[in-house]
Amino acid sequence: MPPRGFSRYRALADHLAACPAKELTLTFPETEAILGTPLSASARSSRSWWIDARLAHARLWRALGWRARLDVRHSCVHFTRDVEE
Repeated sequence: MPPRGFSRYRALADHLAACPAKELTLTFPETEAILGTPLSASARSSRSWWIDARLAHARLWRALGWRARLDVRHSCVHFTRDVEE
């Protein structure tokens, strides 16, 4: 069950949950189209916004088995599925 407090990111969660790939790269415009709202300045510039486990939205993709990596230079986020050994 995804963590509470992430309703703004439900559409991104649904997108990730439905993705069969092991890796997914979303540009900022693609991410905003999925969300239906602009990304915050922090989301566009702060690595911790995507990975800090204290933040509900970051816990969301972790709970779904995804790790996020911000690429500021290319204005995108790379998602990678955790691999079970």
